[in-house]
Amino acid sequence: MRELTLDEVQTLLTEGVACAQGMGFPSTMAVVDMGGMIRGVLRPEKGRIANPEIAIKKAWTSAALHRPTELVREMMVPGAFGYGLTHTDDRICIVAGGFPIFDEEGDIIGGVGASGGPIEADVECCLVGMRKLGFKTDFVDPHKK
Repeated sequence: MRELTLDEVQTLLTEGVACAQGMGFPSTMAVVDMGGMIRGVLRPEKGRIANPEIAIKKAWTSAALHRPTELVREMMVPGAFGYGLTHTDDRICIVAGGFPIFDEEGDIIGGVGASGGPIEADVECCLVGMRKLGFKTDFVDPHKK
């Protein structure tokens, strides 16, 4: 297992913010390492002060649960196997816009999150940097057959 490099962290942050600005949103980007520790946060001018914490939670949740936050929502609804987990740790975020980052060996090395635009924009802001760096961007729910 390897760590995210500083260059990779910077790319994820700057590509994501540039993507958001290109769509007209002052979205914040956050990157965490495999242990959920913050590696970087970038809030552009006019970005809301709530956005960094939300972006961090999205990144943390994705790294902790090894899946995009969009798939986390599905496991947290009443009747699902993860129902109630949102009450066990206040860092869990079930709003789309967070993605896990896996290395070439398939090991989790971090997570990236975006906050500040509509869900579709937050998702794309994460994926643009991941694509540029060659990280996995296709995810399936491991609990669905």
